[in-house]
Amino acid sequence: MNNSAKQGSISFFGLVAMGVGCMLGTSWLLLTGTWLETARGPLNLAVAFLLCMAVEFPFAFAYMEAIPMLPLPGGEVVYATAAFGCRGGFLVGWAGVMMNTIVFCWVDLAAVSLLDELFPVLGQTGLLYTAGGYAVTLPNVLIQFLLAAVILYIQYRGANVCAALAKIATVVLLFMCLAGLIAAFAHFDPAVYASGGGLDFDFTGSMSLLSLLVFSVAGWETVAKAASDAEGKAARKAGLALVVCLVLVTGLLCLVSTAVAGNMPWREAVTSTAPFADILVDITGAPVVRVLLLLTAFVGAVGVMNSTLYSAARMLYGLAGSDLMSRWFCRLHPKYGTPTRCIWASAALVLLAPFLGKLFFLPLINTASLATIVMWVTTLFSVLRLRRTHPELRRPVSMPGGRVTAVLGIIASLFLTLNLILPFSPGGMGGLDYLLSGVLAAAGVLLYRTRDRSVTDADRRRRMFGGLLNEM
Repeated sequence: MNNSAKQGSISFFGLVAMGVGCMLGTSWLLLTGTWLETARGPLNLAVAFLLCMAVEFPFAFAYMEAIPMLPLPGGEVVYATAAFGCRGGFLVGWAGVMMNTIVFCWVDLAAVSLLDELFPVLGQTGLLYTAGGYAVTLPNVLIQFLLAAVILYIQYRGANVCAALAKIATVVLLFMCLAGLIAAFAHFDPAVYASGGGLDFDFTGSMSLLSLLVFSVAGWETVAKAASDAEGKAARKAGLALVVCLVLVTGLLCLVSTAVAGNMPWREAVTSTAPFADILVDITGAPVVRVLLLLTAFVGAVGVMNSTLYSAARMLYGLAGSDLMSRWFCRLHPKYGTPTRCIWASAALVLLAPFLGKLFFLPLINTASLATIVMWVTTLFSVLRLRRTHPELRRPVSMPGGRVTAVLGIIASLFLTLNLILPFSPGGMGGLDYLLSGVLAAAGVLLYRTRDRSVTDADRRRRMFGGLLNEM
């Protein structure tokens, strides 16, 4: 597979920044109330976060082995194609493209919501129509297109520019989050936390929230796509960077929600757009704090859009480079060496987002969660299968926990999948979610049919493994 898409290089901190930037975004500010409502209380929320961390660790450990074993552009596409052939590779690749473009769409909508909070006139002027009771206005549509255009230009400039933006967004986000958490926990009131049945345990509430959390903490796997653009030492530690992202962001999101519940009755928090900002305004007595946090979340939104479009384009490039779709997508920018057609194709998938308004907020979350689970589960099983079919591959890092992690990963795979796809489960998808998933799957089938069918799985494996096997 052509590795010339690499332009510039990404440091270890750059890898962490891209992962954190893809994960943190706006959810810490905009979704706290939704999480508390879905979990039906702060105790159930804390349990859901612990469950989320527990079920994701086996997948993260699988990535730790996969990344240095097959450090090629495309991430999960490479692992799955090597293990399961072209169909498996395309399945996980298209799921990755969908997950990242859906997150891009969702964050684009969230960024406009933040601006509407700061400048209410944007959501009240130039009404075009309503979608599902939500207003779609001309200023909001134009802003979303402008944001997408800026991110598109950054993608053209290459991996080092993307990583630089991710570093800036990550530093700003972490500083504001940590400063806010220190102030919030200094005023934490256990009586407020327990009010409204906050300590009443309901496991179905935790299960319901778990499906949303898969979406909210997804993004650490971005490191797998960026690893091929990393420096030597950073590339070898890409798996560690991935685990750091998972632990850091999941912990921060849980702490933010807990801080809110300890300063504001949780039933009151569910009615607020940005409860974390509200409690800090009450603590400091300075309304400007709300503005600063909203601006910080907007910076985070830009960071997520940057990271997700980067991942989507790299996965498309991996699909094309593996002959899992037309090689027409393999064209590189003559100056920056970036996969321009993949970038454009990824951007084209988000053009409808500005016209959907907030109608698809929840369906986008559930569809992205399903695509994320497909990526994680396939990577885990790819690692396990490659141990049997290609034991000679160099493995600088082995999956921590060995067989125990493998068994736990299989259990986690079933747990996450069934909780999301079964309609009667606490975290089950709805009718619109299934419709959206079906349409996107059909689009993937059409792209898969554009592949060069003269290329066999043996040819693909030879192209992927050739250099690696020669090192043995």
